[in-house]
Amino acid sequence: MLEGILTTHDGQRWTDFPSIPDEKPVWDWLRSLEERFLVDAPYKFHTTRTANQFKEPKGQMDLFLQRPAAEASDTFWYKHVLVVGEQKKSYDTSRFKADFLQLTRYVRSVFADQPTRRFAHAFSLCGSKMELWVFDRSGAYSSGTFDIHDEPDKLARALVGYATMDDNMMGLDTFVERQDGHRYVTLDDASGKEARLRLDKAMVRQRAIVCRGTTCYETQNGHVAKFSWASDKRKLEVEQLRRAEAMGVEGVARVVAHRRITTIAEMREGLQFPAAHRFRGEDVQFGDPPTNTTSSKRKSSSDHTSDDASGSKRRRSASQKSKLATVLNDQLSIGNTKPSLYTPGEDLWENRIYSCLVVSPAGRVISEFRTIKELLEAERDAIKAHRSLYVKGKILHRDISSNNIIITNLETANGFKGMLIDLDLAKIRDSGPSGARHQTGTMQFMAVEVLRKTDHTYRHDLESFFYVLLWMCARQAWSNGFAGEEKPPKDSLLRKWEIGSFKDIVRIKAGDMTVDGLEHIMGEFPKVMDVVKPLCLKIRKILFPLDKDERMIFGTPDGDPAQLYSPIIAAFNEAISQL
Repeated sequence: MLEGILTTHDGQRWTDFPSIPDEKPVWDWLRSLEERFLVDAPYKFHTTRTANQFKEPKGQMDLFLQRPAAEASDTFWYKHVLVVGEQKKSYDTSRFKADFLQLTRYVRSVFADQPTRRFAHAFSLCGSKMELWVFDRSGAYSSGTFDIHDEPDKLARALVGYATMDDNMMGLDTFVERQDGHRYVTLDDASGKEARLRLDKAMVRQRAIVCRGTTCYETQNGHVAKFSWASDKRKLEVEQLRRAEAMGVEGVARVVAHRRITTIAEMREGLQFPAAHRFRGEDVQFGDPPTNTTSSKRKSSSDHTSDDASGSKRRRSASQKSKLATVLNDQLSIGNTKPSLYTPGEDLWENRIYSCLVVSPAGRVISEFRTIKELLEAERDAIKAHRSLYVKGKILHRDISSNNIIITNLETANGFKGMLIDLDLAKIRDSGPSGARHQTGTMQFMAVEVLRKTDHTYRHDLESFFYVLLWMCARQAWSNGFAGEEKPPKDSLLRKWEIGSFKDIVRIKAGDMTVDGLEHIMGEFPKVMDVVKPLCLKIRKILFPLDKDERMIFGTPDGDPAQLYSPIIAAFNEAISQL
């Protein structure tokens, strides 16, 4: 294949490469190479003519590779995409950021519909300038730009590599075993013995690329299997949960089984990163949707996701590494690579540990509440669980969000109607900084002082619980059938909690926590949720008292944490009793 492709280069240029590299002539040229020299390759080039050809979300992708469909179709799914390509008529360095972000949007959609994918290949071809990219959960890095006429072997190796890579080199999920239409994982149970569990319905996943990539599935026996890429600077969630269980913590998930799968360091082994690309900007900005910290549960997408775009049934042991260096250096012939996304810190990229953790009991995320009573009881009991975790377990959760509070059954949850999950960002009390590079929390639920980069305390988590309650009433209730014939506000005030700079969000949230500000927020509740307003006002008064100059206090009071936990739980009890 490689030698055949290179025969179409005359020593100075690709003989059939169009003199005016518009999309159609370049597509025809690539298809010609494919038809002549890659006919036996398992993966083929595709393109789209309209944005409607891709499902969820729409998108017109210039070039991509996937297995050819059994039946020809003009409809494509991101769950099948293997390699993403972006093609432009000319090379313009001033357009780098815009072109890169376009490529990233497509890759993000690939990760969203292939949530357990380990990494994804992509490339840009602008005129005769090409750049080969790899995206993983710690960022993106590239070969650097090269001219395909001057370095034909790089283009040829890229084409052959993209068309023939095995699942491991392609970054697909090789951990989950597929058998008879079902998916299975083999993990280590509490006794250290291997346990084989069947995965069922997908529950939660994240849309971002650079993140923990948290993906949860229900299991056949009523547990929850969670795949995530945790920072190696933090204590692993399985360790925190085992500590919590040993310390007698109540209301927190119990470990059933666990296995470490791989790490970013293992996948990037052998690669050199001499420099980092810096996007200029003085402040961190968050757009729509937020992609740095916010996990997103997409209810309608479970039928369209895939853990393995190739549909392979091969199973690899947990000890088998994904040798990305082999892909880049041997298949694509990339020498010294350079990273493209950078978060300031000591290292050019953050090492993450990929693992699968199975916990019990299963439950529904709080955003799926069906009654007001269910919402309030779940949040109250989750606060009780937080208190137990903090007081008994000496562990601070630090990531209270609507995805991390679940509604549970009394029978399976030791009397709790709501529990806490996801201790990925949890921290032992009074321990030093973790060294992880990302601000902790989910943007719209982060406490004001946390946004100001103050040390995280239990009070900040209680503030996050309050924001979850407001979000459920002002935003989620409209989607959960509580609106009747009412129409939700066209532009919710809470949108400003997740878009913009940290500085802007701090200013807006602080203003929203005044009495008048909270009244405006509660004005967006459906009328049926008005019964929750007195509770919201009470919690606001507990969390944000006034100092001697009548300014709101956002800090954590000295003394026993019961001074905040007890009145907040009592306020919930009173509100529940009046329903």
